[in-house]
Amino acid sequence: MARPLFNRIIIAVTNYDPFFHNNTDCTGREGIFPLIKRTSAIHQLAYGVNGNFLDEYMQISERSSRMALDHFCEAVMQIYGPKFLRKPTVTDIEKLYRHHEEKHGFPGMLGNLDCTDWEWFSCPYAFKGQYVRRDHGSNSFILLEAVASQDL
Repeated sequence: MARPLFNRIIIAVTNYDPFFHNNTDCTGREGIFPLIKRTSAIHQLAYGVNGNFLDEYMQISERSSRMALDHFCEAVMQIYGPKFLRKPTVTDIEKLYRHHEEKHGFPGMLGNLDCTDWEWFSCPYAFKGQYVRRDHGSNSFILLEAVASQDL
C-alpha cells in the first residue's frame, strides 16, 4: 500500500473512532500505541492472519489485535461506505454508458466484468471443502468478480 494512501486512511479512521486515540489506564500508564493498533488491523486484512500471529511481532495481545480489527473495519465501512459501496445513481450509469460507447463503440454496456481465481493459501480447514474446485486440484480458491469502470 502506498504511504500517502495508508496515511489518509489512518487519519480518517483515527478521527472517526476514539479507540485509536492514545489512552491511559486507571494507573496512569499509557495504553497501546495507536499506530500499532491500526497497523495490526491492516496486517490482518492484508495477509489473512489472525491476531495471535501478530502478538510477538507487534507486541500486541490477541484480544487487542482483534478489537483493533473490529474497530478498524467498522470505521472504514462508516467512512468510505457511502461513497464506494453505494449503488450507482442514474447519472453515474449514464456517464458509464456514454464513456464505454465512445471508447469501444459498443452501446449499452455498463463496465467490464472480470473474474479471476484467487488461491486462498490460509483457508481455514473447516471451510476447505466449500472452496475446492475439481479442475484446480485440492487447493482452495475464491472466485473474485468485479465490474470495473474507467474511473477506478
